[in-house]
Amino acid sequence: MKIFVFAVLAGTLLSIQGRGQAADKPQTGKETSVFATELYFSKGGLGVIDENLYIDLKSPKNELLLKDGKRWTGKVAGAREVVMFFEDRIWSSSDLPNGFDLSKSAVVSFEGDIVRFFRFTGMSGGYYERLPAK
Repeated sequence: MKIFVFAVLAGTLLSIQGRGQAADKPQTGKETSVFATELYFSKGGLGVIDENLYIDLKSPKNELLLKDGKRWTGKVAGAREVVMFFEDRIWSSSDLPNGFDLSKSAVVSFEGDIVRFFRFTGMSGGYYERLPAK
C-alpha cells in the first residue's frame, strides 16, 4: 500500500508543469525529459531565460542579450552551438573560467530551428522556436 501511495504521489508531482510563459504541450513519448519538450513563447522576438539573459530569436546569428545591454554573437543562425552563462558572461565549453560552477549557470543550445536552455539555479528550462530573421 505504501509503495502504491508513493507511486501516485510521485506521478502527480512529476506531472506539474506550466511555469512562466511555457506552453502546455502533450507528451509524444519520443522525448521523456520535461525541459526538452516544454515550449516557451517569445515576446517581441526575445526569449526570456531569466532577468539577466535573453535570446534574440530573430537575429541572423546565434545571439544572446545580457542585462547590461551587451550582446554575445555566435555562429550564423541555424548552426549548432552550445554556450554557458556564468557570472554575467557567456562562455564556450572550451573556455570556462577557474571556479566555474554549473549549479550557478545556464546552458543555451542553438539547435537549428530551436534554441534550448536550462537554468541550473532553478532547475528549469525549455525551448523557443526560431523566428524569421530580421
